[in-house]
Amino acid sequence: MKIVIIGAGIGGLATANLLAQDGHDVHVYEQAKTPGGRAGQFKSKGFTFDTGPSWYLMPDVFDRYFKLVGSSTKDHLTLKKLSPAYQVYYETHAPITITGNSKKDAQTFEAIEPGAGVALKKYLAVSEKLYRLSLGAFLYQNFTAPSEFINRTTLRHGAQMLDMAITPLHRYIRRYVRSPRLQQLLEYPAVFLGTSPYKAPALYSLMSALDFTEGVFYPVGTMHSVVTALHTIGVEKGVHYHFNAPVQSIETTNGSATGITLKNGTVVLADIVISNADLHHTETKLLQYADQSYPETYWRKKQPSPSALLMFLGVKGKIPEFEHHTLLFVDDWKKNFADIYDNATAPKSASLYISKTSASDTTAPKGHENIFVLVPLPAGKHFTKKQTETLAARYLAQIKRTTGVDLAARTVTRRLFSPNDFGTTYNSWQNSMLGPSHILAQSAFFRTPNKSKRVKNLYYVGAGTVPGVGVPMCLIGAELVQQRIAKDVRT
Repeated sequence: MKIVIIGAGIGGLATANLLAQDGHDVHVYEQAKTPGGRAGQFKSKGFTFDTGPSWYLMPDVFDRYFKLVGSSTKDHLTLKKLSPAYQVYYETHAPITITGNSKKDAQTFEAIEPGAGVALKKYLAVSEKLYRLSLGAFLYQNFTAPSEFINRTTLRHGAQMLDMAITPLHRYIRRYVRSPRLQQLLEYPAVFLGTSPYKAPALYSLMSALDFTEGVFYPVGTMHSVVTALHTIGVEKGVHYHFNAPVQSIETTNGSATGITLKNGTVVLADIVISNADLHHTETKLLQYADQSYPETYWRKKQPSPSALLMFLGVKGKIPEFEHHTLLFVDDWKKNFADIYDNATAPKSASLYISKTSASDTTAPKGHENIFVLVPLPAGKHFTKKQTETLAARYLAQIKRTTGVDLAARTVTRRLFSPNDFGTTYNSWQNSMLGPSHILAQSAFFRTPNKSKRVKNLYYVGAGTVPGVGVPMCLIGAELVQQRIAKDVRT
């Protein structure tokens, strides 16, 4: 069968490989000139910047995917375990280093709050168990029927999982530690899920099992090497790639997808269409209203992840104050999230993330550092160029105030990526960074399905659908779409 995939993001690339391996004639149409989508890359004055994901987590998911396509992770990626895993700066307290060694990190917790070391061990034991249960019972499920949710795992652990589903992450973590600093350390992964620890279900405490227990890894060549690997596998399997080929619409006849029309007017016929484009854009812009399973009224009831200001900075001189991953946390943690999610306001002082890939790779000229700064901001807002510049200056001043590092004075090349750019570059719903957030009502079987309800032979893959956001989730999502298509073709 001829299959057309819209978008060469992680989900689109990964799906193409699996379907080509199944013997299908797969064509990928991408509006940009290179693959990757949000996981892109650019170079400037000798610096190499990744534009998207920067954390390599859930290595077992990568291992499973590469095995599925007849390969292995080590055939494509050289992984380096980061030591330390990351560093955290606070506004009014000394910084903390997380090593990725649970025993050492327990000692760090104990030094801040008596009894917190033992509490961390208990917390991580539950998180590790929950992570393994989720891999087996939830993440690799299409949730096409209630029976997919009812299995040995959910029957045995149902009461505990229900409690964690309805308990906010912040409240759950308070059962273990009382120190606000330690709570922040355990809560920050909620940002990776596009939500707030005050709204995320405690089920997502499983994220702590990744950095505290498994450790944090880095693929040499930057995270974009994952994109390169997926694209290389696709070429080997005969996938056809069409770049600089934006899609105008998905064509349908009598309720079935028949292909796509490109913006240049070219019509491409297909037996199956899969969209890796933003799901809101796919439904409301690429389909006629009669074909929309999820029209604009559907999205008005949904909650987007935050947007962000991204700063790509080439900096002169070395910066030992930063590790490969560095986090800055403000004291008024709750207000920070309220500003973003409830008040639609750019925080005066923001909790933010700094990546320094030059700590582990050759991404900067000698004697320089490659710095990427991510500041979460409200979704659905428009920021003028002047406002964006003002915010950049504000947060660079905050970094200087907190860490003593004056990035602004040492920058030799800079690019800003505003919330507006998420919309114009990626057609992102509400200019969001990650698509729909992972609140309970938008997780697991509540998340938008990966198949159209109105158009036969139309499927979805990527952060907007099951299982959710992040590179590992998109790899799992590719497998779910492959399984669904294989089942539909058989029947």
